[in-house]
Amino acid sequence: MKVRVTNIQRFSLQDGPGIRTTVFLKGCSICCPWCANPENIKYEIQGEFGYDIELDELEKEILKDEKFYKSGGGVTFSGGEPLLQFDKLEPLLKRLKQQNINICIETALFVPTSLLEIALKYVDEFIVDIKILDNSEAKKVLNGDIELYYKNIKKLFEQKHNITFRIPVTKEYTLQEHNKKRILDLLEKYKPQQVEIFKLHRLAESKYKTLKKNLIEFKEVTYDDMENFLKEIKNVKINAKICKI
Repeated sequence: MKVRVTNIQRFSLQDGPGIRTTVFLKGCSICCPWCANPENIKYEIQGEFGYDIELDELEKEILKDEKFYKSGGGVTFSGGEPLLQFDKLEPLLKRLKQQNINICIETALFVPTSLLEIALKYVDEFIVDIKILDNSEAKKVLNGDIELYYKNIKKLFEQKHNITFRIPVTKEYTLQEHNKKRILDLLEKYKPQQVEIFKLHRLAESKYKTLKKNLIEFKEVTYDDMENFLKEIKNVKINAKICKI
């Protein structure tokens, strides 16, 4: 069995607890206009972006870093949307659990619930995006079904506790009052372990050029914008921090 990846990043410090090996899987179910990994949106191999790897070989690559996992780290599956390939990944996930390797996933949760159910059997840490929570706006901007997202959030919190929400901060979307209220309501309802908010960056600009895509310019989010949003999140009794990604 093979999965399709673009990169295996070692010594990752922002993709879950401890020192981690992050596996970037190709393919995504939505299309965020600020995406930092545009090479992972399409499942198809695009020039230098993407290759297929056997599960046995991927396991070897992950275990090369096993000595670093004693920090409380492990492997993180990111993307794109890694859940889209979890049916193929399941044999590897099972073997990693048998070896007591901590498994984390970074997901937007706009996927069939059956794929989330696979993850619930093996994944220890969930990093879940909160983007746009208005139904029509989520469909228009992300091409995402917000009702499916809410369904998956409910199922996730019924079974797991090690959940971090990660929020990209944009004046155009996140900080709009109607969307911000929905975010705060969601946080207050589910009480995640932690919330991380972050500003958009332009580190992927060269990848956009290679893919012949335009990187959209967003309004500048200031230090005060971030601090004020952080304060609002903490006001609903949630552990939160500004994260530099």
